[in-house]
Amino acid sequence: MDSVGYEMILANVAKVDVNGNQVQVTWKCPVTGQVVGESTATMTADPSVTGRVFASVKRTVASEVIFGAARFVSDLLGGAAGRVVSNAAYTAAGDINARVTDGVDYTEDSRKAAILAAFETMKPSFTWNENRRQFVAR
Repeated sequence: MDSVGYEMILANVAKVDVNGNQVQVTWKCPVTGQVVGESTATMTADPSVTGRVFASVKRTVASEVIFGAARFVSDLLGGAAGRVVSNAAYTAAGDINARVTDGVDYTEDSRKAAILAAFETMKPSFTWNENRRQFVAR
């Protein structure tokens, strides 16, 4: 088996955790359900113009909504209370904005490619079963 496609390993994925550009995959045997191991790979950002524009729009919209809400709360209270709440709201808004826009540079295709790359390190733990058309644990 030379070329492995995403659909061929889908049954082996027990869990996927994405943290920034890192994808950590927990692998299982589709026959027994037993966990075989874990591996990690790095996603690459979508280099296309469309992908970069889409990511920029998502960042801008998220920023406007989050910081707009912070401004609204600050203006609503006014005075010293407004300034105190404003500082807290802007700090929280910055943290929320960072979390919301953390993965906008990555697409579903870049996530799938990283999962495939992560499988390469686990591939020796599996063998291709032609009858089942799946990788099974050795």
